[in-house]
Amino acid sequence: MKRDWDLLRWIINQAESCGGGYPMVVTDGAQYSSQHYKLDIGERNFGEVCEHILLLGDAGLAEVRDLGRTYDAPSGVVIDRLTMAGHDFLDSARDENRWKKAMKTVNEKGGAVTIGVLIQILSALMKQSFGL
Repeated sequence: MKRDWDLLRWIINQAESCGGGYPMVVTDGAQYSSQHYKLDIGERNFGEVCEHILLLGDAGLAEVRDLGRTYDAPSGVVIDRLTMAGHDFLDSARDENRWKKAMKTVNEKGGAVTIGVLIQILSALMKQSFGL
């Protein structure tokens, strides 16, 4: 699986829009017993969405839980909450023009950047837009 920045941005935006108090859950159809928001992934690949949610956790942008795996695929994942870093990332990535400029810069660099570098690019663009 290749990392998809647009998918990561979409997921974290969905997590923010759920509001507080309940986790956001993505499952393969298995029941999740407590109150939660179910993420509608539409036509997106279930396994890729789960893996990208786990990447958000790896990056410290969200607190996530893996609901287990079978031999074939994940059973599901949970985003319990966005971290402060997750909210900061989303604030800098929310503007569509800023995001497109950042993705253009990433692609010009061959696409292989870390989350830290992407955050620096977005922060620099955000400072430019505020004249700082």
